[in-house]
Amino acid sequence: MDIPVNENVLKHFAALEKKGLLAHAYLFAGPAYIGKVTTAVAVAKFLNCEDKKNREGTYFCGRCPACLKINSGNHPDVHILQVAPGESIKIDAVRELLGQIRLRPFMAAKKIFIVRSIEDLTTEGANALLKTLEEPSANSLLILTTAVPERVLETVKSRCHVMPFAPASQRALAARLVQYYDEDKDQAHFLAYFAEGCLGKARRLKENGLCAAKDEIIDRYILGREREALIKTIGADKAKTREFLDVLLSWARDCLLIQAGVQDARLVHAGRIRELQNFQRRFSFEELTGIHRETVNACRLLVENFNVKIPLSIIGEMLWAK
Repeated sequence: MDIPVNENVLKHFAALEKKGLLAHAYLFAGPAYIGKVTTAVAVAKFLNCEDKKNREGTYFCGRCPACLKINSGNHPDVHILQVAPGESIKIDAVRELLGQIRLRPFMAAKKIFIVRSIEDLTTEGANALLKTLEEPSANSLLILTTAVPERVLETVKSRCHVMPFAPASQRALAARLVQYYDEDKDQAHFLAYFAEGCLGKARRLKENGLCAAKDEIIDRYILGREREALIKTIGADKAKTREFLDVLLSWARDCLLIQAGVQDARLVHAGRIRELQNFQRRFSFEELTGIHRETVNACRLLVENFNVKIPLSIIGEMLWAK
């Protein structure tokens, strides 16, 4: 899955490098799958590219030994520290990184260190990193990334230059999915809503089958009234339960908007407008609000690891009582 580079950030680095104003540490802050690590790697290629005369208007050639080594993860002066989702970045990993920072570069003028999801640092790991942030090496550049900046220690944040990665508008993201990835217009609109402006997240959702799952949820459970199947199959799988609740929330939202007079592209399921219209006619505004409220409550219970079979039964009764 190719997540695009943030050209504005790369352009900013090029300007800083040209003026000799590169700092020693940067914090890339923005939603997950928006391209923070991809951009950090692009910065590493820009600073290390060996063929500066033949970039053809780009920031790096992509063909020289340095660029190829970075692409393959084998450049001796470019290091990426990351852990599996849900794991913490422990002090041993930070100490190993700090040991690399103290060494002289092998090939490049600067060693580049990218630490992904810095919010996952343990307290001990963060404290160990602070010393390097306070007393940087002249031969190193640190790029930290986070999707949750409020979880990053202020002492770490204050020692970095923060570069925000802003998500695209839903309309702009949907247009990009149609133009560059040949996505169906209605599916692109749906993906853009759930991706929250992040192209990488939109493509990940598509690859994970969200569009097909959405249609099955609408056809079988929201319109098809397969209540028992819902409780038995979806209720036993947390991921599928969350998927169902997310789709139902967006469906209820659309129905409420239609009752409020909205009929345009603000609808998540605009491609199924007739079914939305027929569905919402069965309910009053208060009843639809109740379905939405119970779904939000089920989402909260699911996040807190409570059993949601009873809330699912309640939602089912509300959905199929008419």
